[in-house]
Amino acid sequence: MECVVAMNEDRIIGDGNKLLWHLPGDLKRLKSMTMGAPLIMGRKTWESIGRPLPGRANIVLTRSNLTNFNGAIVVNSFDEAIQEADKWIKNEKHNPEVTVQKKIFLFGGSEIYNLGIDFCDVIQMTKVQINITKGAKFPKLNDKDWKKTKLQEFHKNINSPEFSYWHYQRVN
Repeated sequence: MECVVAMNEDRIIGDGNKLLWHLPGDLKRLKSMTMGAPLIMGRKTWESIGRPLPGRANIVLTRSNLTNFNGAIVVNSFDEAIQEADKWIKNEKHNPEVTVQKKIFLFGGSEIYNLGIDFCDVIQMTKVQINITKGAKFPKLNDKDWKKTKLQEFHKNINSPEFSYWHYQRVN
């Protein structure tokens, strides 16, 4: 299982409604990274996206029955989310239109990251240099558990703040 996340220095990942920043190329990178894989996300993340992400299983872990989940696989426990992801991978490997990855992505938000981060061996992280102090947070990581590699850095410009791509690999 891998985790994908964008956050600032204070581990803020969102406000529960929308993206807090627009980064050129980041959504394309996210799409190429996750295409053909199941994504486990919470209800708020699902609602902030507003639609199913094509070419991927959109697995929504929720306690709610009130939201429109058209195009999603709805589950009520983390174990059930993993089972549905495995089932999707097995079923889709026979679909010639989809190149299936044999990994599951933890997709957010905060509660989902807290439930699943211990099962992740890799974190694909976008670090955004933006001053936001309130919002949903990514779990605090023990630095000794991760080998961190900066992949690419982008300087601030008129359209976006400074940001960088990181690859975290679990070492323990």
